[in-house]
Amino acid sequence: MTVHPRARAEMLIRKPVREVFEAFVDPEITAKFWFTGGSGRLEKGKSVTWEWAMYGVTVPVTVKALEENRRILIDWLGDLDSSTEVEWVFTPRPPSSA
Repeated sequence: MTVHPRARAEMLIRKPVREVFEAFVDPEITAKFWFTGGSGRLEKGKSVTWEWAMYGVTVPVTVKALEENRRILIDWLGDLDSSTEVEWVFTPRPPSSA
């Protein structure tokens, strides 16, 4: 039997879902908080490369699914041609009463 490890994390970002989603698909925005460069915008079926220049690392990713303002699913190609599926789900929250 093959074991597929899973991890789940959540983060509250106090911005509209459309802004947060755009920050993940547009490499010019994403480079301001995560990687140093991306070869292109995330689009379903497209492969792009993400770069962390300070570490000398580049990673090819393939977009398997992209549902605007809702979900991104990628394959992240790692060492030895193994890939990891990574999914982001964007959930709007009601305005806080605080």
